[in-house]
Amino acid sequence: MKSENLSGAKKLLIILCFLMYLFYGLYFGGFGANSGSMMKFFGIGESRQGMIMTVQSVGGIVMAVLLGIAGERINKLKGLLYGLIVMGLAGVLIGTIPSYSAAGTGYATMLCYSVFGGIGYITIDLLMNGAVADVFRERKTTFLPYVHAFFGAGSMLAPLFVSFLADPSSPASFSRPYMVIGVFSLLLGVVTFFAVRRVTPETPYADMAPIRARASANPLEVFKDIRAWQFFLCCFLYLCFQTGLVAWLPRFFEVRLGAPYETANTMLTLYFLGALVIRLISPAIYRRMPVKRYYLLSIGASVIVFAVFLIIPSQSLMLRRIMLVVTGLLQGIAVPSLQLLVTDTFADRTASASSAIVLGVSLSALLAPLIMGAIIESAGYMAAMWFITAALLLSAVVLLTVRNRQTSG
Repeated sequence: MKSENLSGAKKLLIILCFLMYLFYGLYFGGFGANSGSMMKFFGIGESRQGMIMTVQSVGGIVMAVLLGIAGERINKLKGLLYGLIVMGLAGVLIGTIPSYSAAGTGYATMLCYSVFGGIGYITIDLLMNGAVADVFRERKTTFLPYVHAFFGAGSMLAPLFVSFLADPSSPASFSRPYMVIGVFSLLLGVVTFFAVRRVTPETPYADMAPIRARASANPLEVFKDIRAWQFFLCCFLYLCFQTGLVAWLPRFFEVRLGAPYETANTMLTLYFLGALVIRLISPAIYRRMPVKRYYLLSIGASVIVFAVFLIIPSQSLMLRRIMLVVTGLLQGIAVPSLQLLVTDTFADRTASASSAIVLGVSLSALLAPLIMGAIIESAGYMAAMWFITAALLLSAVVLLTVRNRQTSG
């Protein structure tokens, strides 16, 4: 897998794919670190804060369904461009809220803009995996983990990024990270526009007629196979855990463990640091161990590690930091593993197959923050963390039920 075998246009394309996922990670991963400022500005509690991610995921679910049915009929590179632009516009719009909404108002506006943000980043998430699998078919086991590594890098940097730009003593500053991400996403969109025009003749999308004809023959083929729904449920349960961490781990440290704001925000960084490290070395792991076996072993081990994280004494801050890094190491290639499994299972329907995973991502974002917010208000932060730990265990159980027979298309 030598990079010199790639044309200059394809090298530029994969770099742009990395950057799209970096901005996606910053956009999505900063939510938990920004929760305190957002709740203060809008004058809301945990349940309504969780509702922001819930409505954000509504747009994502709509796109997952639409692209799951029709995603094979479009140029996925152009779809990535449109998703990037929509996410960028949503970031800019959210960034303007304090300029015309006083403190204690603007919550409904935030919900509306968040729907567009969800449409944008889920479009990127869904089409990225299919595009990489289509354009770099022989190298997807290398490039897909690296693309996801940039999401991990964005998620790792997001709490630090938010802490740098947002000041808890000035709640309106919650908008600054969104504005910066939005502006840079739009600038990246300009570059992507020209890059897509240049690289398309070298991709399977150069002639869309046979692709559309094949896709039109049986658009719901993937969803008639029970394995697609098993992969969906497996992803949904896993992402309930990760989305729950993104939404509430900083507040868990602040409220339950009494950590300062800056310290609490670094905890997500530690988790995603571990995830980033394992994603960078994942191609070597995939060469030595079947993807399914690795997922089962790593998720099973991370359940144990995170359960210990929850029960150790509250003063053991350093030990908790180490265990978060280990949890990230164990889980870092969970989503790329599921993407590889589902695209291998449905090799000729990569967009539809990926939609099963992305639908799990979207539904977890729809439900997990809201459910956790309700659990927190009724039973506390510790109960909410045990809830997502149980979901993590069930994810591995579901994958055990998936048969290995491959679909030829």
